[in-house]
Amino acid sequence: MSEEKSQVVRQWVSMPGGSCDVRIGAGLVEGLGSLLRSAVGTPHACALVTAEGGDARLEERLRRQLTDGGFAVSQIHVPSGRGARDWDALGSLLKSLGEAGVTCDDLLLVAGDVDMLSLGSSAASCWCGGVPLAGLPLDLDAMVESPCSPRSIAVGGRDRMVSLRPSMRYLLCDPEEMDLDLGSEPSLLARAIFAASAVAESDKAFEELWDGTPQYMGGGEGAGDAILAQALASLKTRGYMVSSTSLATRQSSTYAFDFAWAMSAELPDVPLSTLVAEGMRFAGRLSVAQEKISVDDMLAQDELLERLGLPYLSCRMEPARMVEALRRERFQRSGRFLLAIPQKLGRVRLSSVDDDLLLEHVTAWCQTHAPQEGAEA
Repeated sequence: MSEEKSQVVRQWVSMPGGSCDVRIGAGLVEGLGSLLRSAVGTPHACALVTAEGGDARLEERLRRQLTDGGFAVSQIHVPSGRGARDWDALGSLLKSLGEAGVTCDDLLLVAGDVDMLSLGSSAASCWCGGVPLAGLPLDLDAMVESPCSPRSIAVGGRDRMVSLRPSMRYLLCDPEEMDLDLGSEPSLLARAIFAASAVAESDKAFEELWDGTPQYMGGGEGAGDAILAQALASLKTRGYMVSSTSLATRQSSTYAFDFAWAMSAELPDVPLSTLVAEGMRFAGRLSVAQEKISVDDMLAQDELLERLGLPYLSCRMEPARMVEALRRERFQRSGRFLLAIPQKLGRVRLSSVDDDLLLEHVTAWCQTHAPQEGAEA
């Protein structure tokens, strides 16, 4: 056990109003109870939240570890995926916390995907004025997104409408329990976030991501450690962005997601990772047209996405429909139509876009991405 502990990487990541204690290490689940006991002080109740129909073996291991740590464990099951981020799901979880007698002096442990951890963050931030939350991400996307930028809650059929302050106090990443398959959607989405975060942070971050891709995209020895190290670096970047005192810097964390969420409503079968990558390509071309970044920088961003294995999209889309989707996404949350656009590599800001210029680039995008004659959409 001492050997395992010596291999645990620990890092504090900035969050609005505090920080998140991130720990990464193989076998971290073993000894989880004692780790959390020392973190919260005297152990009391712990609500263990896992997925409906999830991994019963992992659930039992977590329950035993928490019990060994002195916690009185109450097990709660919630939906995984998009269904977890619903107002009814949040209300159901809060009701379960009340039935379990969980207070601000207790602990909430959520093991699952990004949507489950986002649900847990929302619940922990408002229950009893705030409950310590520990997250056990089961994939790379959950690790990168949920601590600093948890997804918002849907209300009345409108997705991502209720946003609460990020509240994860502990992020516990055990690669033996995580999906690190390069071809899985959570891993693809995590790599898209790597790229978007690097473009928004600095030239240095972009260069480091560029140079580091062969270490994990090749899939050789040490690839798992390399991609977890990059995930941690991107998580720190996102923590810096969302914790900044500058509103413009905080808003840069939405880079490429404004496009992706708008298009996901029109193309629900297309993976979000592909849409985020397309959002970066689209914003890059708008930026060149506005004379903000150079063609070389735009092409460098394109090549980075290719190095990360993020494919181009092929689909049928009418320009008017795409413009309407982009406007609907923005106007649902703001009275101004602004898109996150690179000002240079390492600086992204919300910017206005002329109607004619937007239509020109949307039309070009639709033509470029249309399936070739005889191919399926």
